[in-house]
Amino acid sequence: MNVIDERISVGVECALGRVTPRWFCWKGREYVVKRVPLTWERKDGGRKYMCFSVDVGGAVGELRWDLQNFQFSIFNLQSIF
Repeated sequence: MNVIDERISVGVECALGRVTPRWFCWKGREYVVKRVPLTWERKDGGRKYMCFSVDVGGAVGELRWDLQNFQFSIFNLQSIF
């Protein structure tokens, strides 16, 4: 796993009480999220995160939403080719 853990900008859809990432920008490039196959909560010390597995067509990764400061970060991104 390639751990990145950098803050990013994320466009989300809010519907029916759920937040779903639709795109994100990282290192000057915009990635369109094709699907979000898995969503889960994670606790790290006193912080709580909403985590999203994302498929961007050719790469998969994990986005984390810090529920304390409402910042998104990219945790990893790996090519599937």
